[in-house]
Amino acid sequence: MRSDLYILVIGLSVTKIYALAFAVLALTANIANANRQLAVRNGCMGCHADTEYDAPTWPELAAKYQRYQGQADAASIQGNQLRQGKLFKNIKAHRKLSQNNATDLMQWIIDGAN
Repeated sequence: MRSDLYILVIGLSVTKIYALAFAVLALTANIANANRQLAVRNGCMGCHADTEYDAPTWPELAAKYQRYQGQADAASIQGNQLRQGKLFKNIKAHRKLSQNNATDLMQWIIDGAN
């Protein structure tokens, strides 16, 4: 009886571990997708997709900002600078972003813009 209970407890623990791992992966994927959608909703794709505009593409931006990975406030600082026109030319679309949206977009870029 004790060994059956032990196996049951271990089985539940492994199941819970798998469920938690799956939830974390799903949440991570949803966050990345949400930030891509944020870029779409704010019109970022119009200039930063591979178009005729002279704007850096997402892979170029990701390569430039990867040095900020793991830095706690980097996305917020870079988002604020983006909004103030300090990172690129003083671009109206960048200035119109809210601080939260600018931070979320910069975190997405820092994380690889995938």
